Amino acid sequence: MGSTSGIRVFMRADDLGSARSANRAIRETFEKGLLRNTSAMFCTPHIEDAADLLAAEKGLCVGLHMTMNAEWDKVRWGPVLPPEQVRSLVDEKGHFLQTPKMLHDRGGVKESEIFAELQAQLDRGRKLGFTVTYADSHMGWTWILPGLGDRIADWCRKEGLLHKEVGFARFPKIEGAQDLVEDLIEKLKLAEPGDYMIVGHPAYDDAEMRSLGHEGYSGEKVATGRDWERLRFMDERIVTFCKERGIPSLRFDAA
Repeated sequence: MGSTSGIRVFMRADDLGSARSANRAIRETFEKGLLRNTSAMFCTPHIEDAADLLAAEKGLCVGLHMTMNAEWDKVRWGPVLPPEQVRSLVDEKGHFLQTPKMLHDRGGVKESEIFAELQAQLDRGRKLGFTVTYADSHMGWTWILPGLGDRIADWCRKEGLLHKEVGFARFPKIEGAQDLVEDLIEKLKLAEPGDYMIVGHPAYDDAEMRSLGHEGYSGEKVATGRDWERLRFMDERIVTFCKERGIPSLRFDAA
């Protein structure tokens, strides 16, 4: 699809399935805003709720948010497979570790277990009724083993998934913006022609989001920030700006 401005945007909402708040915000930003892509965590507690809301929605491009980490202190998740089948990926309680660095530094990660779990996540998403079109990684963990990223790209091709983590232009930096909607509008004004990916984690500023958080990133900050990311996808200002400037918001599979 062409653009009168020479700019095309691909908006992606991450963490579908991680919380009911996120599921409903993602649905709202698709129905009322510019969102056309969402990356689903098929191992998380509320993925069935997400399926009830969005699996049948053919207008939304859904991806596998390949997950090997569970970052929050109080809300945790683990693999789709039984923990005993992927021991190198989980802690003593059967949860994923909080960061990719923790997983890397512990050592002993088995690549065979990574791919077994990825396949299980993808299979679960398809079983829930999602048409899974692309893949990307939650928390960017694919560096933990040498050459792993290339082998994951090969696996994606085998499974018929677009691998959507690279290949986009970078926005110019703007310092000191407090309003994320105005920040995005200013970046689009300054951007050179090209394809740009805008990633967010839309949710509401509610009790569920405030129950998240970890050291250095409180639940209050999580909730406030993710509510802003919701607005960045659907606020009337950005919707109007893109319409007036002829900037399309596209699905990954329609590029």
